Amino acid sequence: MKSLPLFLLCLAFSWRVQGAAGSLPPDAALLAHWIAGQQFSQAGSPGYGALKIGDGRAATGTDGTPYYRVSPYAANLAVLGLLRTEAPGSVDVAGLWIDWYFAHLNTQIAPDGVPDDCFYTADGGGETTCVKPGDPRLYHYNDATDSAAATFFSVLWAAHQAGVPAPTFAAPQRRQQLERLAGVLLKLQQSDGLCWAKSDYRVKYLEDNSETFAGLQALADLEQNAFNDPGRSELYRAAARRVQAGILGKLYDPRTKLFLIAKFEDGHYPPTDLDTWYPDTQAQAWPCLFGVLPPADPRARSVMVAVNTHWYGGIRPDWAADPELVDHGWIEAANAYAALLAGETNRVRIYIHAVKRLKFPASGPPAFAWPFSVADAGWLLQILAPPAAW
Repeated sequence: MKSLPLFLLCLAFSWRVQGAAGSLPPDAALLAHWIAGQQFSQAGSPGYGALKIGDGRAATGTDGTPYYRVSPYAANLAVLGLLRTEAPGSVDVAGLWIDWYFAHLNTQIAPDGVPDDCFYTADGGGETTCVKPGDPRLYHYNDATDSAAATFFSVLWAAHQAGVPAPTFAAPQRRQQLERLAGVLLKLQQSDGLCWAKSDYRVKYLEDNSETFAGLQALADLEQNAFNDPGRSELYRAAARRVQAGILGKLYDPRTKLFLIAKFEDGHYPPTDLDTWYPDTQAQAWPCLFGVLPPADPRARSVMVAVNTHWYGGIRPDWAADPELVDHGWIEAANAYAALLAGETNRVRIYIHAVKRLKFPASGPPAFAWPFSVADAGWLLQILAPPAAW
């Protein structure tokens, strides 16, 4: 288990007290503080405002320098968790993150329209998108343009609702950047309503398109309520409706009553295999998680039943009781939050007991070492934050 520095333990204790006083439950307060602690705080450094993907170095440069990764997609999900739970300091964390994102919408860092993963030294310096030339994950890496753009739109709408000052995203220059970013996403949308993951990676993923639906809806809300531009609002809302129609019309199989994980450029659909957790089983939660379907929709319910029946501790692990066993140590917090939205409170209660065992041991510091990312923390925070007696 990785130990926390003394000062962080002291701060964590203060958050426990604050949570117990009614702001956030104790474990949620610890988790929110950990997310905020991943943000580079050295003003003037290139990384100022960015959130590391998690604890520990992500790579070592050819000269031996340790580097820490910033994934725009993962950071977006972390900030969303902070904002939606109204965690203490979330507005400040979000404002700095939004500043970083806008500052990196340039041709050097964002050649495909969204920032590539960036790497920094421990103090937020040494910014680079290339730690090891030739290594695809450490050299100008962008996992998915559609997701990184769409989840940022969701962050901006959540920030507006939380009271982040309007100039943070509504200043004229930033409004122009925002519209250009929206244009990038719309160019990825095809005639069936679905979006390519990237301009040079033409696969239409269920997870990505679910995120895109939510992001376009958020952008439409932002245009209507923050910018007072009903025309653009309807433009993006119509695009969201096309994505939704594409998901339900092209990526749902009424025969198996499961979602298909992707549609390839040649029109091929890989069959869904529930024996495989990622991506096949995991992706089943995404339409509910991002609002493509309401949780009570029969299609969402049948998917949840299939997952619970398939991963219930028989041949395969129980995803709720032993989440760390289903996918190489990840705790699958996003799927658990989707289960909570769907009203699976008994299963989520089992999951929370497992997470407390794994991440919040009775003695010692919390266990947030890899594999655990700020994205996982953002989803887990939304499960832990309500004052439910888990």
